[in-house]
Amino acid sequence: MSSSPLVKRIIYPLFALSGACALIYEVLWTKYLSLTFGTTMVAISIVAATFMGGLALGSYLLGRYADQESNLLRVYAWLELGIALTALLFPPTLMAIEKFYVWLHRATAAQWDISNVLHLIFSAALLLPPTICMGGTFPLMCRYFARKKSGGQIGRLYALNTLGATLGAFLAGYLLIPSLGLSMTGYLAIAGNLLVAAGTFWLAGQYGETQVIDVSKATRPEEPLRASEHRPILIAIGLVGAFSLAYEMLWTRVLLLFLGNTTYAFSLMLSAYLVGISLGGAIYARWVKPERNERQLFVLLSIMMGVAIFATAPCYDQLAYLFQQAHNFSGESWWILSGLSFAIVLTIMLIPTVLSGSLLPAAVAIIDPGRGRTGEGVGLVVLHNTVGAVVGSLLAGVVLVPLLGILGSFRLLAIANVSIGMFLCFQFREHLKAAWRIPALAAVGIVISFYPADWDEKLMNSGVYVYAPKYRQAGGIDEVLAKERILDVVEGRDTTVAIFESLDGSNRFFTVNGKTDGGTGKDMATQLLVGHLPLLLHPNPREVMVIGLGTGITLRGMAAHPTERIDCVEISGEVVATVKWFEEANGGALNHPKQSLYVNDGRNMLLIEPQQYDVIVSEPSNPWQTGNANLFTADFYQLASQRLKPQGLFCQWIGLYDITPENLRTLFNTFLKEFPKTMLFKAGTDLILVGAHHDLNFDYQVLRQRLAVPEIAAALREVDILTPGDLVAIHYLFSEGPLLPLTEHAELNTDDRPLLEYAARYNLGQNTLGEFQMQNMRMLLDAQAAGKIYLPLVNLGQSPIEVANALRDLGRGYIRSGRPNDGENLIRKAAEIEGQTGGISKFSKTPLNG
Repeated sequence: MSSSPLVKRIIYPLFALSGACALIYEVLWTKYLSLTFGTTMVAISIVAATFMGGLALGSYLLGRYADQESNLLRVYAWLELGIALTALLFPPTLMAIEKFYVWLHRATAAQWDISNVLHLIFSAALLLPPTICMGGTFPLMCRYFARKKSGGQIGRLYALNTLGATLGAFLAGYLLIPSLGLSMTGYLAIAGNLLVAAGTFWLAGQYGETQVIDVSKATRPEEPLRASEHRPILIAIGLVGAFSLAYEMLWTRVLLLFLGNTTYAFSLMLSAYLVGISLGGAIYARWVKPERNERQLFVLLSIMMGVAIFATAPCYDQLAYLFQQAHNFSGESWWILSGLSFAIVLTIMLIPTVLSGSLLPAAVAIIDPGRGRTGEGVGLVVLHNTVGAVVGSLLAGVVLVPLLGILGSFRLLAIANVSIGMFLCFQFREHLKAAWRIPALAAVGIVISFYPADWDEKLMNSGVYVYAPKYRQAGGIDEVLAKERILDVVEGRDTTVAIFESLDGSNRFFTVNGKTDGGTGKDMATQLLVGHLPLLLHPNPREVMVIGLGTGITLRGMAAHPTERIDCVEISGEVVATVKWFEEANGGALNHPKQSLYVNDGRNMLLIEPQQYDVIVSEPSNPWQTGNANLFTADFYQLASQRLKPQGLFCQWIGLYDITPENLRTLFNTFLKEFPKTMLFKAGTDLILVGAHHDLNFDYQVLRQRLAVPEIAAALREVDILTPGDLVAIHYLFSEGPLLPLTEHAELNTDDRPLLEYAARYNLGQNTLGEFQMQNMRMLLDAQAAGKIYLPLVNLGQSPIEVANALRDLGRGYIRSGRPNDGENLIRKAAEIEGQTGGISKFSKTPLNG
């Protein structure tokens, strides 16, 4: 007995809405938990595994229960209500758990393995209650709509729920969080669950009892389903889940190289993946007939899934050209670019995901649990499929990629994918017709797998998502890449790092997921100054933390300051593995006994460790990148401030070339809210902010003495800084006074409303070729001209001659920096002061531009 058309018209959209809410929660909770446990691959994997484990457990347990319940709609409504309640409690519960987590970590002096055990325990405490409820909704609906042959109906329900999930993933990443923030997006999802619960409670009162199939004892199996009787197909669907999630993880690693490490990219890829899964369920529902041979179909689909990977994976390097054309066509239209990118990504994933989406309902049809055991059968299949998915994602990221690389991992998984089809071909040989076609197809796949094809690593690491305008301007990707050679590529657990060098060997740089993050070229000044400026400003910097290793150039010479301990925290083990290519440029800084290197999330380390620092340097410079974005919020600045000693300094690197003036004002406002005393420096196309809670000034005599230390002098000589005058005149802009007017009416960038994380949409076309940089510098120069700019110096000397010499040094520096009027003015003041007394304090209060 099936439900009436009216009930279907109501339940189907409610079920889709439930799927949308589930994916919104997954995006939200992953974001929340990353702020507490970090954004390393291990931390994110633990969250994902826990989330999926809850879905699997809920599907299995509630699937068995569904077959015994008389009013399934009422149970479904209570589950939706449970999801809404646990979602409402999630943020305050996380706050309490975070405090306990930090206390427990410090109390037990947790090491790496213990820390991850804590991650798992606390993630389970937060995620299992809602995800068990979520996991139970699917078998309940399948049991409600059960028929004698339920494969087609299950495929339809699977498609509907996944289509809703697709919509949720897109809305969360592209619209809701950017517009509303995390909290409001969560409340909206909770409202969605409450709407589903209310609608289903109403249906339960009207149709619940009558719509449940009345299965007589004669037709109900005497015993529950035995997994052992269906072991081959359950193993197979578990492996399909493993292959599917492993492919998704590998696709993510590949596509990040062309889409960028942004929240938009993750949402786009997840949406495309879910569209394919949804289409697979829908196609199966429409195509399957009761008389169809499900075993033969399952074997054929599983082999085709592996063959599709064989045929396409070797060509992924050519995606660079496709994405370049997408950028060329879209110009500066973000939505056109997103649409074209989605089409490219969907094309890559479509065949394997459609096949994967068809295999789950096919597995249920093969088990054929009967109308009275539909919930149990669906729960058993989903359990194996989801557990396989967890194992597959972890296996691909943690084991296969570091051992075999991304392409090698695709090939091995595809071979395994075809092999499981061959195994089933043997298991189901009595049920198969024209069975010779399947081994033939498998043979084709194996031949393709050994085709000698490798990726062009230059194309793979070309960073089209950032450099497409540059490539277009230069005549194409090949024109630019022809001027460089690639020295090394590390495809690790977390990211892909490539080392490039110009053909003449004059410039060496490295890219992370395609974007240049440091080198021996124009970034040298910023890399050195971001480390040395706060140390030169601090009278006695003993303990120092540097977030981000990069090339290691930032660390060069830092140990020569009066430091006792320098903790460098780098999130990517792949970056650590490639720093050897920059040992000459960084002076072997990592080998210094004062230096300790930690492979960890810098924000997480500040949260859990009680260590106090004199100086904290945050080197990541792009707030629109996922992970990095967590280092630019008011919440992070507050955390960093709590880890500073009295008179401590915080230093932030900011790129001027990939941030709008409005977003730069947001960043200034966010920074100044925690560090009201700030000095702003310019180095090439970058800004360096140094913040504190006390007035900031260079002690000229200390500055002169530090610059005379051989190691410090050698490091800064690389960027033409020989004297204090060079440092101040060339790089200092102004202090907080001129910045304050820029922060008026500017928004705050917070963990809850991460505005800067969603600013990647503006990095298009001409903007990335210097337009933002010019606009931002114009804004800063206008601010400089509108206010009084004082030299940030004290203690110019104990005698008029010392003061005069200091002023001449500064004057020469300003002349060298292209500001002759300021330089000559200082030299005149030096002549006035020389031979006199009492002029020192008077000068210290004189504005440079007054």
